[in-house]
Amino acid sequence: MTDADMNAAAADKELGRFASELKQLRSDFANLSDVLQNLVRRVSQDAAAEASRAGERVYNSAVSATDDLSKAIKDEPLAFTFGALGVGFILGWLIGGRR
Repeated sequence: MTDADMNAAAADKELGRFASELKQLRSDFANLSDVLQNLVRRVSQDAAAEASRAGERVYNSAVSATDDLSKAIKDEPLAFTFGALGVGFILGWLIGGRR
């Protein structure tokens, strides 16, 4: 066997090893892609669930505040009527100016 044949055999062996490592690298990247997709999916589901819970809390707070205001108006209708009348006069005076 000549030096050229030995060099060619060594080059073929290195090329085979390189092709094998490249195939393994492709497989690793495919696995990494799957892991990242699953992670993003899980994080987005968690974020959506948290946003839903926050929306429910805001909605429940608004309903509670509305119910409390409605009860207060029913309990003291004259106070709220005069309060609204006073606010109306003040706004009218501020907006209307001196005509």
